[in-house]
Amino acid sequence: MSVEIKSETVDLDGKSAVLVSVKNGEDIIGTCHAGLIHRSENAANTTRLFYIGNEPIANILCPNYGNKNSDKLISLCPGLQAFDPHIYEVINECFDKLNNDNPLPAALRDIFCLLSDGVYAVYVSDYYPTDGSGSFFWGGYNVSHEVRGTAEINRTIGADKTYKPCFLIPTQPLEYYKPKEMIRVGEISKTRKIHGIAYHISGFHSALLKGHYDALSCIENDIPFKCAVIEKITEPYTEIITAKPAAPAAETPEEGAAEQKTEDIAAAVAREGITGFRCPSLKIPLEAIPKEMLRIILTTPAEYKPEHFNVLNAKLGTIRKKSVSNNILPITILEKSEQMPDCSMVESAYAIKSLSDEELNCLLAGDVEHNGEVIVSPNFYSSIVTACNFLQFTDIKRFVDFSIAIMDNPELIATHEYVAKRACSLDTNKKLYSFFKNAVDGGETKYEKILPTAKIFVERYRAASR
Repeated sequence: MSVEIKSETVDLDGKSAVLVSVKNGEDIIGTCHAGLIHRSENAANTTRLFYIGNEPIANILCPNYGNKNSDKLISLCPGLQAFDPHIYEVINECFDKLNNDNPLPAALRDIFCLLSDGVYAVYVSDYYPTDGSGSFFWGGYNVSHEVRGTAEINRTIGADKTYKPCFLIPTQPLEYYKPKEMIRVGEISKTRKIHGIAYHISGFHSALLKGHYDALSCIENDIPFKCAVIEKITEPYTEIITAKPAAPAAETPEEGAAEQKTEDIAAAVAREGITGFRCPSLKIPLEAIPKEMLRIILTTPAEYKPEHFNVLNAKLGTIRKKSVSNNILPITILEKSEQMPDCSMVESAYAIKSLSDEELNCLLAGDVEHNGEVIVSPNFYSSIVTACNFLQFTDIKRFVDFSIAIMDNPELIATHEYVAKRACSLDTNKKLYSFFKNAVDGGETKYEKILPTAKIFVERYRAASR
C-alpha cells in the first residue's frame, strides 16, 4: 500500500500549527521499545531505540521501568557506522527544498514517508548544538550516561506546560568529522535560512537527521542554529474547563440570589474525559484536530516495533572497529558550547514567566513569598537555584547583580557554591571580576565557599584580557 501524507494548519488561540498525518508509513526512521534489555546491569531499565533504516542509532535506557519523570541514559550504539546512502540522499533533498522556500509539509514530504504511522507537528525552532550540559553534541554520547532534560515529564516545568525541545543527539559518529568539509559547509551555512532537520526523541532532546557541519559553523560564526522539527503527537492531556454561566436575567432579589447560585454551580462543572492530545511544544484540543487525524491518533500505537526489529536488535551487540583519525573538533567550538544555555536555564525559563525586582529582594531576604504568594517554590534553596537559572537565561545584568548580592550575604551561604559556579561561565564580565578579585584578596570567612571558583574566574579573566 502506498504511503498517505496529509497536512493541515490548525488554529490554536490565534496561533497556527502545522499537523501532518502519516498512514502506511515505511517505518524507516523512528523510535521503538525493546523491552527489558539483558545487557543492562539494572533490571529495571527498559530500552528504547532510535533507528534509521537497519541501523540502530541511539540506545536509550529508561530507568524505573520507563518512568516518565526520570531522565534517560543515552549513548550512540557501539555498532553505528552509517545509515543507508539512499536514506541520506532523501534527507539531503528535503533539506535543499527547505532552503528553497518550499512550505514545511511539502519540503519534508519524502521524510514523512519514512516515518511510522501517526500524526506529527512540524515547525521551525532554534536549537543549541549541545547535549544540554555544555558539551558539543557531536561526540557527546559515546558513553552511556544520564542526560539531563530527557524525561518526558520535566519536574521543574511540570506536566501541564508546553516547551520547545532545543538540545541535540547526533546520528553520525564523530569519526565522520572532516576539517575540509567543515570549511566548505561553513561558508554555505551563513546564507541558509534553516540549518538542520531534527526528529524529537524525548524531553528537550532531538536527533539531528541533517546539519552536523552546519551546527559547527553556526557556533563558530555566532549564528542561531535553526532546525525544521518533527514531533510525534501521542500523549492525551486533561484540563479543567469550566462552563461559562449565562448572563443574569433576574429582576428581584430572590430571583437574583437563585440565579447567582445557578451560576456558581455551572462554573464548577468541568468537561469529563481528555481535553486533547499533545507533544512537547503543542497542546491541541480535540475540537481542533481534524477528524481523520484524530482517528489515526486513536487507532495507532504511540510506538511499535518495525518489521525489521530483529535486525536492529541483533546489531545492538555489534562492536565496530573504530577508524583511526587525527581530526579533532576546534577548541573554539568546545569553549563556545560551554557558554551556551544549559538544560537548567531553559527549564527555569519555561517554569517562570517573570521575576520582579520586589520578588528578588524577597528571596535575598530569605523569604519565598511575595504579597502572600509563593514566588518560585516553597523550598528556599530551590527558589534561589531556579531564579538564578531564569535570570541567566533572560537577563544577564540582573543575574550578575542578583548573584553578587547572594554571594555577599553570609546568611545565604548554602547557595554560594552553586551561584558562584553559575556566574563563573561569564568569565568576561568586569563587575563579576571585581567582586571575585576582592573576595580572593580579602580572604573573608563569608567567601569561604566561593574561593576556589573565584580564583578560577580571576585567572580566566586575566588570561582573556592579555
